[in-house]
Amino acid sequence: MEEMRYIAVIFWSIMLGQVAGFIGGALNQQTYNTNYSIIVSIVFAIIFSVIPLILDSSVKESNNEKNA
Repeated sequence: MEEMRYIAVIFWSIMLGQVAGFIGGALNQQTYNTNYSIIVSIVFAIIFSVIPLILDSSVKESNNEKNA
């Protein structure tokens, strides 16, 4: 069931990335590129999905060292 969290993060990051890409392109008077927005959105979704896992494991390791 935890896999659904990652699917939801990727889905919403793509949706919000498309909106941000469209608005950013309009503000900079550039053309809207769907493929570029999807790639950037997925990269950020993966980064933001991995960071909590890394931080959680480092907190567990530091707690184990304090208890030992």
